[in-house]
Amino acid sequence: MARCDTVNVLRACRAIAFVAIVLATPALGAAAAAPATTEPPPESVLFIGNSHTARHGGLDWLVENFVTAEGDARPFDGTTHAVGGVTLGYHWDNGALRHIRDGDYDTVVLQGYLPGAESRSAEPFLRHARLLDEVIEAAGARTVFFMTWPNGINDWSTVDDVVVAHRIVADELDAEVAPAALAFEKALAERPELELIAPDRIHATWEGAYLAAATVYATLFGRSPEGLSYSFGIDPETAAFLQRVAWDTVTEWREVPIG
Repeated sequence: MARCDTVNVLRACRAIAFVAIVLATPALGAAAAAPATTEPPPESVLFIGNSHTARHGGLDWLVENFVTAEGDARPFDGTTHAVGGVTLGYHWDNGALRHIRDGDYDTVVLQGYLPGAESRSAEPFLRHARLLDEVIEAAGARTVFFMTWPNGINDWSTVDDVVVAHRIVADELDAEVAPAALAFEKALAERPELELIAPDRIHATWEGAYLAAATVYATLFGRSPEGLSYSFGIDPETAAFLQRVAWDTVTEWREVPIG
């Protein structure tokens, strides 16, 4: 499959338009179903990232709590390999390859900063996403990208940048994306009083972490978190709202044609 080394205009326009679609689409509700994935449910997942992956107990633990709340005896073993403030390039140079090759994982979830603080470009993310995906595929696992929200203290980092970059890797690598950044946008469009980002303008609050994990759960398992009892200490009404937003966003992301 041909690789794209720059963000071309067509993909940029399509991805930016998708932001508007997500914000404008009415709630789909629990009866809606995301397009089916042909992948079997993951049982052993490695999460690679930075503090967005490691905080609030770790994304592996948060997702495992959703799995446990299903009530079925579904096997799930999550592991986090995260270092605060780093990129996928750092992980490429510092141990991620060994973790991927030696861990016998069926799924690897990648999360990095976008755009890069040094380049102010998505290119380092795209380059290392491609490199890591090759290693993940060779290890017999599938790649899933955890799309985090832009860094609020950088004026060059926008949701559009994040969406475009993740559309590129989804198209080129045939990879799943957990669109947490868009779930945040959708939730705040409906309930602007929610605080999903902490005062540091970078990290998620408890509610934000819950929404992000619900989005990752929905992406990994292809099922809605709606109705699950796990609430992460959030009031039940808000937890139910965030569960619904996570599922709606994943459904809408998957409905956008690839290519």
